[in-house]
Amino acid sequence: FAPLENLARAQFAVIIHRMQGEPEMKYTAKFPDVEDEIWYTDAILWAADKKIVNGYSDTGLFGPADNINREQMAVMMYRYAESMGYDVTEKADIGKFEDAASVNAFAEDAMKWAVANGIINGKYEGTKIDPQGNALRGECALIIQRFMEKYEK
Repeated sequence: FAPLENLARAQFAVIIHRMQGEPEMKYTAKFPDVEDEIWYTDAILWAADKKIVNGYSDTGLFGPADNINREQMAVMMYRYAESMGYDVTEKADIGKFEDAASVNAFAEDAMKWAVANGIINGKYEGTKIDPQGNALRGECALIIQRFMEKYEK
């Protein structure tokens, strides 16, 4: 399981895709770095189709092997919840975290939602949210567990 290893963006897309029964996708060249018939292709194309993931705005690449950071994970979970029709209106004030200003604008609503719903908690005794920190595999497992306990009872 390697809980202290970083998680890649493709791996997180695969996790969410599996939560939906791994729907098959017809290949389209949505992202220049996502080729046909790779272990993550259907997951990324499905997540893009459901508007759960986007490519990087500056390159259009998805970055399947890039480490996913905590704010990217929050955004993907937030968009997944939206795609499932779950209530995502509850938001928390994240100003209590020392590094709240480090949350990028595209991830702000998602982080506020994730904190409000107990899906993501602060690190370092609750003092930082660590939005740019790489998400560890163990953190991912905990985030998925909290999400499922909240929404998929």
